[in-house]
Formats: sequence, C-alpha cells, structure tokens
Amino acid sequence: MTQSSKAAKSSPGQSTLMLCLGWGIGSIIFFLLFGALAPGEDSRADWFLISINFLEIFAFLLAALLCFRNSGSSQIISGRTVWFALGIGMAAYAAGTVFFFLWGTVWGLDPAVSMGDGFYFISYIAMVVGMLLAALPRRIDLSLSQWGTILAIGAAGIILACGLNFGWPSVSAQIWIQSAMAAEIRLAQAPPDAAVVEEAAAPVVEEAVDAAVEPEVSGGLLPTPGWAQALDDALEQFAEPVALIYVMLDCFLVVIAAALLVAFWEGRFSQSWKLIAIATFCLYIADMVFAAVGDSYVEGELWEVFWILSALFFAAGAAIEYNVSRRSRRGSRRRA
Repeated sequence: MTQSSKAAKSSPGQSTLMLCLGWGIGSIIFFLLFGALAPGEDSRADWFLISINFLEIFAFLLAALLCFRNSGSSQIISGRTVWFALGIGMAAYAAGTVFFFLWGTVWGLDPAVSMGDGFYFISYIAMVVGMLLAALPRRIDLSLSQWGTILAIGAAGIILACGLNFGWPSVSAQIWIQSAMAAEIRLAQAPPDAAVVEEAAAPVVEEAVDAAVEPEVSGGLLPTPGWAQALDDALEQFAEPVALIYVMLDCFLVVIAAALLVAFWEGRFSQSWKLIAIATFCLYIADMVFAAVGDSYVEGELWEVFWILSALFFAAGAAIEYNVSRRSRRGSRRRA
C-alpha cells in the first residue's frame, strides 16, 4: 500500500519528464524524416512549417506552465520569484514564435525584424533575471579553476557571438580588399566614351522601373494585412540594432549558464539547474547557427530543433525542482 501510494505521488513528475523526452525525440525524428528539401526546391512545404512551429510553441508553453506552477508553490526551494521570471520568459518566447510564424509563414513577409522580436527581448531579459535571482543568493565558493572555467566559457561564447553576427575581422578585411581591387580593375578597363556608359546604365534603370511597378505578391498562406506590411517596412531599419541586442543578451545568457552549471554542479538540488543551464546552451547554439546562416536562412533546418530542446530542458528542470521541493518539505516535517 505504501509503495503504491508513493508511485502514485511520483507519477505526475515522471509523466512530465516522459512527455518532455518523448516530445524531444519525436521532434528530432520529425525533422529528420520530413525536413529535407526536395531537389530544385528552395522552401519547405507549408504543412511542415506549421508542424515545427506547433512543436516549438507547445514546448515553450509547457515550460511556461511548469515554471508558473513552481512560482505558485510555497514549498519551492529556489524561490517563487525565480520561477515566475522564468515563466514569463517561456511564455514571451512562445508569443514571439507565434508572431514569427505569422510574419514568415502565414503572411510571407521577411521576418528580419517583426513584432516577435519584442517578445523575444522580453523573454531573454526575464530568463537573465530569473537565473541571476537563482545564483546571487547562493554562497558561491568556487575554486580558481572553476572561475577560470566560467571565464573561458563566457569569453568563447562572446567571441563566437560577435564573430558570427558581425563577421570575423580577418575575413571582413580580406573581402574588403578583394572588393577594392576588383573595383580598381573595373575602373581601369572601363571605356571613356560617355555614350557607352549611358548605354550600359540604361538596362539597369529599366529594371529598377519594372521592379517598382511590379506589385509585391505575398508568398504566405494568407494575404498580408496592410498594418503588418506597414509595420514590417517600418521595423526593417532596426535590423542592425536588433542584431546587436541579441548578441548582448546571448552573451549574458551563456555566461550565467556557465556560472549556474559550475555553481550547481554538486548538491541535492543541483539536477534541475543543470538542466536549466543545458537549456540555455541549446538556445545559444540555435541562435548562433541562425546568425551564421544569415540571409541564406531557410526555415525548417535540422538545427532548429535546439530551440525545441531548450524549452523541453527548461520544462524538465522545472518539473524536477517541483518534485524535489515537495519531497524535501515532507521529509523535514517527518523528522520534526
């Protein structure tokens, strides 16, 4: 009787972990089976894009629900405010993905900057606040080698983020030199006759006029609303500042995740925060690959599964924290 009651009490936590595991494995298999581009195609089927967005949104909503459940429990060990901030981060990320899906898949706009980025910023800030609130109250007594590990991971993450988002200096310089040399060669070989120059420029002007006259056709599932098109045009000018903000937030996250991983490496309640750190690294990996791909990004690549895995690791960490907190408080009452 006692063993069955214990199994019944622990089953909700185990069920949540099994759901996270199954959702992650299923997502990976789905990407592997249906994510390959057919020969001659430059985009994936609409049903596939809808499916992967559903997989990601559900994962972040599950993580948000579990984090908010922790924030509502008076027994939670790490503090209710910590999990409330992480819950806001997960919910905001799900909302950002919804707008990203509407912008890119439903309306066929170029989601360089969209309303989703505002929710993503809220998500990143909330995650940073939540993890800081978890780490700062602890008496972190680390050795010199542990501090070195944190600094090494943080430095590597910052260098990688800056390099992928803004270009490596040596590569950029080489490209600039090659472009300058090509321009000088073209100028040296250009004919001096003004009539020839005018004749060469004429087709370019005609193409520009044709492009201006040709109406813009939405490549999405539904026609683009006027307000969304106007907002997309207005937000396009903020592409570079938005990229800079993402780099800063990613750097903060990877440093804090490294500190959490080292600080919570041992101890009774360390398992949940190891998963939170892994979740942060998954988010960082996906963001860095997205930055490396740049303008050649095609939605539905296999590496996008890291966004889903990030949400699932957050969910698993929240579930483990909840179960450990309940068992710890029940055990302390029995000893009393």
